[in-house]
Amino acid sequence: MKPRFKLTLFFLLLWCAGTTFAQNLSTLKGVVLDEADGQPLIGASVLVKETDNGVSTNLDGQFQLSVSKLPVNLIVSYVGYIVQEIRVTSANRELRVVMRQDAAMLDDVIVTGYSTVKKSAYAGSAATVRADKLESIPSSSFMDLMQGNATGVQFSTPSGQPGAASSLRVRGMGSFNASNSPLYVIDGVPVRSGDVDQLGTDAGFSLMSTLNSDDIESINIIKDAAAASLYGSRAANGVVIITTKKGKTGKAEINVKADWGNSDFAMDFRPVMSGAERRNYIYDALYRGQIRDGKSESEAKAYADDELDTYAPIPWCGYVDWNDVLFKKGSHQTYEASVSGGNERFRYYTSLAYLKQEGITIQSGLERVSGRVNAEYKATDHLTVGANLLFSNANQDVYSEGTSYTSPFYSSRNCVVPSDPVYLEDGSWNRSFIRNSDRNPALSQAYDWKRQYINRAFNTVFAEYEFIKNLKLRSTLSYDYNVVKAKDWSDPRTSNGDDTNGNMDAIMSEYKKFVWKNQLSYQITLNEKHNLDALVGYEIDDASSDYVSGEASNFALASKNSLSNGMTTESVSGAPGAQRIVSYLGTANYNYRERYYLGASYRMDGSSRLYRDSRWGSFWSASAAWRVIEESFMAPLSSWFTDLKIRASYGVNGTLPSDSFGFMGLSSLTSGYMGAPATSPSQIANYDLEWETNYNFNIGLDFAFFSRLRGTIEYYTRNTKNLLMDMPISMTTGFSNYLKNVGEVRNSGVEFELTSTNFNTPDFSWETTFNISANANKVVKLSNNQDQIVSGSKIHMIGKPYYTYYMIEFAGINPETGSPQFYTNTQDADGNYVKEITEKTSEAKAIPIDKHAEPVSIGGLNNSLRYKWFDLSFLFTYQFGGYSYDNWAQKTEHGGYDLEANIPTYYADSWKKPGDITQYEVFIEAPAVRMNGTTTTRRLHSSDYIRLKSITFGVTLPKSWLAKAGISKARIYASANNLWTWAAYDYYDPTSATNDGIASWQTPPLKTIAAGINVTF
Repeated sequence: MKPRFKLTLFFLLLWCAGTTFAQNLSTLKGVVLDEADGQPLIGASVLVKETDNGVSTNLDGQFQLSVSKLPVNLIVSYVGYIVQEIRVTSANRELRVVMRQDAAMLDDVIVTGYSTVKKSAYAGSAATVRADKLESIPSSSFMDLMQGNATGVQFSTPSGQPGAASSLRVRGMGSFNASNSPLYVIDGVPVRSGDVDQLGTDAGFSLMSTLNSDDIESINIIKDAAAASLYGSRAANGVVIITTKKGKTGKAEINVKADWGNSDFAMDFRPVMSGAERRNYIYDALYRGQIRDGKSESEAKAYADDELDTYAPIPWCGYVDWNDVLFKKGSHQTYEASVSGGNERFRYYTSLAYLKQEGITIQSGLERVSGRVNAEYKATDHLTVGANLLFSNANQDVYSEGTSYTSPFYSSRNCVVPSDPVYLEDGSWNRSFIRNSDRNPALSQAYDWKRQYINRAFNTVFAEYEFIKNLKLRSTLSYDYNVVKAKDWSDPRTSNGDDTNGNMDAIMSEYKKFVWKNQLSYQITLNEKHNLDALVGYEIDDASSDYVSGEASNFALASKNSLSNGMTTESVSGAPGAQRIVSYLGTANYNYRERYYLGASYRMDGSSRLYRDSRWGSFWSASAAWRVIEESFMAPLSSWFTDLKIRASYGVNGTLPSDSFGFMGLSSLTSGYMGAPATSPSQIANYDLEWETNYNFNIGLDFAFFSRLRGTIEYYTRNTKNLLMDMPISMTTGFSNYLKNVGEVRNSGVEFELTSTNFNTPDFSWETTFNISANANKVVKLSNNQDQIVSGSKIHMIGKPYYTYYMIEFAGINPETGSPQFYTNTQDADGNYVKEITEKTSEAKAIPIDKHAEPVSIGGLNNSLRYKWFDLSFLFTYQFGGYSYDNWAQKTEHGGYDLEANIPTYYADSWKKPGDITQYEVFIEAPAVRMNGTTTTRRLHSSDYIRLKSITFGVTLPKSWLAKAGISKARIYASANNLWTWAAYDYYDPTSATNDGIASWQTPPLKTIAAGINVTF
């Protein structure tokens, strides 16, 4: 055969084979649509099951896929939607696949850290905050965004500085001396949380500021014992379960987001009189003082004219508004990018984010860079491995608060007045102030600084092996490593550093936490009726810390302020710390026909914080639920009564002492004698010390009508026993007190949440959620048969809330003389208080006041609306029934005693002539009674408020506009945080008072407004 003929025959055979193969292929065509609005889903994945043969839908949601044989099973997936498996037996008709949003992503599951439970099957109490509640709101902390979104959860922060420490309280305060904060769990691992401030600032530095809110999928707050008891000795104050985002089956999704905005005071904060107003008030005070002392009008005027410029001169530059000097508009900007996706074997989510938030002064701000990788790989049909990796760097600039004379708030509201110029006429800094001596706060802002840095690596790896169906062994290793550095520089050019020629404090702390969790779980269903799951586990939680600090002074150059450049070493210190918990746990849950539910858990903890004879403790819970809606007798009501469930739980969990070595008898090695090292006793041993124990009961009712109105109502009690308190002892021991388990406190309350789907059409939807929580706190037992303990402006009394106020009762202002009056509150033979009026504080007695710091009720009202391209959501938060004590007023409410200081604006309403009815005394030089030196009920103010906590308006561009650019979604939005506030007392922000009800010297919350864009490819 000739070579040319052979070659021709070869290609002819190839063509025939190809034609024959092509004729055996079947082409499947179809479209993938969104059930909610009927719009096509661009980029949905269509895959032949158990093969790599797949395609993605085009710009019209259409796909075309060739298969070699029929029938086949197609796996259709799209991010955020339920994966569908479709059986295809013929290629003769076009497929129409309607995708439904994944309810598990919305509000249908409860994550406990040990399992994920359908909400309909959960017997405990939990509040869920979904990722969409955290999106688009300009805030550096996810904790701030939980306020008003979760029943029974109260958020507070001592300072509005970016990155400041904040706290959550779940169902009231349950401890006197130990922590009241919940346990935080991220992706199933308990983590270190709270304040890691190294400089002793009032603002603090929150370790949770290292987390990027947009990496969070959901937050579950476990409030009762049903799931919390599985965390044992750390769960008395609730458990916050944070679940970060994971990859989902489907094509890779790229998301890019950026926003920009600015910040200001959330409300007018402690305003003071302007220069002219203050000058007039001081003139009148000088004049009145002379008239009171018997001088004639002409003598009084002459005296006031002579003395006025001592206190309120008109400066060379005109009156100074120190608000303009010390404060500015803050700024906010974030940039984020994430990539996620996966298939049946491998899923991934990775993100990189940058945040910069500048505060309202020069030396205030937070800058954060964070990166996350979450990956999960199904290595075999039985083995799954994965990793959750976080690296974050957060830097905080922070200024002094408290009573520092160069603090922007303390100085501008108290001791730097409009008559004080910032600069002298020659342009040099003013160093001679009327009241503040040489301390110029603007000069301090220019050169002094405080900075803190956190580097955090939180890495978790896990492996899960399924021996047989639903019998799984999961092992998790986690290492949370944090290095916190801090520097505090007092420049030699300022009043803070001129005495020492510059001073530098430098501190470095290291925190390490290693967690190893092992758990064996099994699920089984018998006769399609009996469903049982069980889990047993063993855990080790090992934490350690170390720090070193140094202080040096006398620097040759202010610009070269490294610690080693200081000529004088002021101090050096450092110490390590360590603690460990070893735990055994088990839980079992049973349900019959998903109608009747029973659950039980048990955990045994051993902690190094306690002496070996009392180191081990047992914690447990029992729970039950009944889905009444599944009963046959409910069938006649099923057309409108769509859900009804009763659930209850009871259990015990605990709180460990805050001190790692609180039970030990310790000696100090830091003292000496004539230059030689020495030891001295520093702590009395208490080998009987135990954790506080919390007995938690919860009963709840879940209901729904017409599948449009659904709600929950719950009642709970928390009895905390063995409370830790510092007990007074004889000073002959060398100590004034020691830590002991005494006392009991009780919290009880009701929580109610109602969600209404007002409208739900393809073009328009509107959903409203209202929640309210009412909590009552009272002391049940104190130590040594005491029935009350006085602590400053508060009294701890049996039968009363722990933070009940105790002070002299203000009786108003004498309308004839303008003098303050008080009730004597002496007691008669029957123990009743006698309400005689006196103008001498020495004759008035402090008594318990029927007012307390804890609000009676807290809650929120959330609305989410969508019309075609447009969306709007807004959240109101509120609290009622609590009071705050204005501790700041001990400096500012002087009534003329301190004429060198600023004057609060409310003194414009002070008494001026006989017959005036007012709450503020006559403003006069050297008043007989100093109101700022007396703790009275006039400083008690209602902390009731309603706040427009957040609002977001967005526009999602139509998919047809974006298709040609390869964009699947684009949204432009504007949002605000703390936008508007109504307060019963509006001189200071009601949320600036800390948990104990003290309104002090800290920065108020900030209002932030931002605009941004979110694009998905």
